[in-house]
Amino acid sequence: MRDFDLLQPKTLTAALDALAPNDPATRPLAGGTDMIVDIRSGRAAPTALVSLQEVAELRGIKRENGTLQIGAATTLAEFLTHPDLAHQALYQAAYNFANPMVRNLATIAGNINSASPAGDMLPPLLVLDAQIELVSKSGTRLVALDQFLLGPRKTVRRADEVIASIRIPALRPQSPVSTGFYKLGLRQADAISIISVAVRLERDGDTIRDVRIALGAVAPRPIRATGAEAVLRGQPFSENALKESARIAAQECAPIDDLRASANYRRRMIQVYVRRMLEQTWNKTL
Repeated sequence: MRDFDLLQPKTLTAALDALAPNDPATRPLAGGTDMIVDIRSGRAAPTALVSLQEVAELRGIKRENGTLQIGAATTLAEFLTHPDLAHQALYQAAYNFANPMVRNLATIAGNINSASPAGDMLPPLLVLDAQIELVSKSGTRLVALDQFLLGPRKTVRRADEVIASIRIPALRPQSPVSTGFYKLGLRQADAISIISVAVRLERDGDTIRDVRIALGAVAPRPIRATGAEAVLRGQPFSENALKESARIAAQECAPIDDLRASANYRRRMIQVYVRRMLEQTWNKTL
């Protein structure tokens, strides 16, 4: 592994000072579970890493005006033990993330910044309309996650910015809302996704008032299946509607063949698990 400098600022101001030259070779470091692997493989070649682990301003989870705010340096292990976590899809994704040792270091912000098409936390965050708070010496900006992700390992984050927090808006209280997540891998734990599906359903009696469907590992970045959503939104819940939505979701994908699965298999599994997750999530809203 090539040499690099490791900076360990204690404050957010100091961390931003280190990134202020806007040098792409100086990279922020959250948990490091992706970054160190990338350096060893040669995919990343930073000259300096700015560790965020000791920056107190970037740790913790809180609610403010109904919005759930997750600090960028909060580990997945800390996230899973938080008593105020009500989003089942997000909890399921975090619980199935790698293994306990990795969750003790890994952060949601790190998973977002890695921008992997198979990133476990990204589909649940997409269906929850998550926003990314980016901070630099010049100010703060909020970016919707769907706009933050550009492609494999590509985001809109500038080199002088850090992800300060992930913000999840409060769910509307008017109707029952439920979320769900499923990850298909080659084994039950510690596996990269073959596909992943996140669903958010809001019901009004026997009608689907609103729906979000997000897919992972089947396109250059995690995507919303907006065509599949449109088939269901405002319609009565029915088996035929679920099947049609799942069929369209499979068409909206752009999967590839790789060592884990073929593109055709991924499309077939998207059709199976979109329908299954819609049904399971609907039943949870009863």
